[in-house]
Amino acid sequence: MGTEVLRVLDRNALREELEQAGAILRAGGLVAFPTETVYGIAVSANDPEAVERLYALKERPRSKPMSMMVAGIDVVREHCPDISPTALSLMQRFWPGSLTLVLPSSTLDGSPGPLIGFRYPSHPLAQGLVKAAGVPLLVPSANLSGEPPPTTAEEVLAQFPDQLDLVIDGGPAQAGVASTVAEIKGDDISILREGAIPELRLRQPGHAGVLFVCTGNTDRSPLAASILRRRLAAQLGCDESQLEERGYRVTSAGMAADGGARASRRIRHVGREEFNPPIDLEAHRSNKLTTEMIDQATRIICMERSHREQILAFFPHRVRDVMMLDPEGNDIEDPSGQNMASYRRLARRLDAAAVLIAGSLVQ
Repeated sequence: MGTEVLRVLDRNALREELEQAGAILRAGGLVAFPTETVYGIAVSANDPEAVERLYALKERPRSKPMSMMVAGIDVVREHCPDISPTALSLMQRFWPGSLTLVLPSSTLDGSPGPLIGFRYPSHPLAQGLVKAAGVPLLVPSANLSGEPPPTTAEEVLAQFPDQLDLVIDGGPAQAGVASTVAEIKGDDISILREGAIPELRLRQPGHAGVLFVCTGNTDRSPLAASILRRRLAAQLGCDESQLEERGYRVTSAGMAADGGARASRRIRHVGREEFNPPIDLEAHRSNKLTTEMIDQATRIICMERSHREQILAFFPHRVRDVMMLDPEGNDIEDPSGQNMASYRRLARRLDAAAVLIAGSLVQ
C-alpha cells in the first residue's frame, strides 16, 4: 500500500487534515510534515512498536534518542519538574522556534531519568499536529540516517516512497536548516548540533547586536546606527566607546553596497548640522551585508520591505528578528538625489526610531 499524500491548499484551514493525521498517529502510524526548519516524521511516543518501526525505517542507531515535539513549556515540566533557570531562559527567548533543548528528566519516584530532547515548533502546521494528536510525539527529521534532511514533500517521498502512512505536503520547509540542539545541565550549555540558531545567540543572553540594513550603506543605515549608539549610551549613562563591553553592538550594512564607499556628502553634513554634539560620519566605509553579520545580530532592522523580504528568503528562521524600522511597516525611502530638506526629515525620523529602539533594548 502506497503512502497517502495530503496537499495543503489553504494553510489557514487545516482542521480535517490535522484530524486525519492525529488519528493515524494515535493508531501507531508515521506522518511526515513540514516544520520551520525541515520536514520531520512524527510517531506516538506512547507506542513502542511504532517507535521501533521509525528507528528501523530511518536506519537510526537505537543509542541516538529522538526529540519530543511539544506545544508549550507545561509538557516539558511533566517530564522535567526541575527546569534550570538557564533552560527556562532559553525557552522564553527562542520558543516557539528552531531550538531543541536536551534536559535531564525525572522518574515518577523523583529519581534521575534519561535525557530528553524537546522542541516547540513555530510552524503553525507543526503546532496543530501536536495538538491534534493528543499524545507525545517523537519527531526526527524525515531522512535516512546520514542523508541530508528533506525540505519538500517530494524529497521525503524520494527516500520513503511507500513506507509512511501519511505525508502532509505543506510546501517547502521554511529554513532548510535543522534546529540547533543544546544540552542543558544546570547553567552549562553544550551545543550538540549547531543549526538555525547560532551558538553565540544562545550563550550571550545579555548580548544585543543591532544591524541596520539599507541598500548602499552610505545614507540611511550608517546614520541610524550612529544615532542609536548615541541614544544607547545616554540611556546607559556611559560613553559610546563602552557600549560593546556593556553588551551592545550596533552596526550597519547594505544589500547592494560597494565595500569601502564613504558616507554621502549630504548625510555627513546632516550628521554635523542636525545633532548636538555633531555626529561624525567621516570615518564610515560601506559594508555589504554578509551571512556572518546576520548570524551575529540579534535584531536586524530594515529600511524597506524589499530588504526584509530578501533577507527572509535566505534566513526564514530569523523571522522574529528581522523587522522594519518604521513600526507601521512603511518604507524609509532612500534620500539619494533629493534636497537637504529630505535629509533633515530622514534624520528626525531615524532619531525618533532610535529613541524607541534604545528604550526596548535597555530595560
